[in-house]
Amino acid sequence: MSETTTASPMARYVDGGPVASAIDGVTALLQAQFPPTLFRYRTVQPRMTAASWAELANVAPMIGISLAAWHPTGESAAQFRGDVMLAVFLLVKQVNPKDLLAGTKTMPGVQAMMNVAVQALHGKRIKGIGAVQVRGVSNQEAAGWVDDRTAIVTLTVAVTNVGYDLSALVAALDDFNEISGTWQFGTASTPDDNPIGDTEA
Repeated sequence: MSETTTASPMARYVDGGPVASAIDGVTALLQAQFPPTLFRYRTVQPRMTAASWAELANVAPMIGISLAAWHPTGESAAQFRGDVMLAVFLLVKQVNPKDLLAGTKTMPGVQAMMNVAVQALHGKRIKGIGAVQVRGVSNQEAAGWVDDRTAIVTLTVAVTNVGYDLSALVAALDDFNEISGTWQFGTASTPDDNPIGDTEA
């Protein structure tokens, strides 16, 4: 006798949907210019301790990506659509702090990393998701997180007007009409072994 299991009504959403696609699209645009064979990619959590940043800075150059927000736009009415906001961190290290800006033959400087990342992202389109805009670039706001031989450039990146297309949304919502039984939620008994979430290729 076969056993029937009922999927959670959230099953169609747990992969992140268009938000995950926006993150994947930005990552792909960056990897075209900063190949994973030469640059470490990490997922950065919204709140990081100084110790966690010190761990991230152990290997450079590093590119970190963090999901910041999903702000509704004027087109968001019956169906939610909004700008997915990401923080992109570009981290470099130098033996001599004076080399952080221009870089050396073995490690890029922050000015090159900043310029290449902006050109790789701004004005591009992620097919089926939205347009990419770089809305801010700073070499200062992360200055207190690391030592003076490390620099972090922070980009504020928006993927605009992101949402489900209507057919995908209808298919997802149809699940709610077919659910019987109750949801069960597990409990976290131990902390995540890798809270930083290494996404190195």
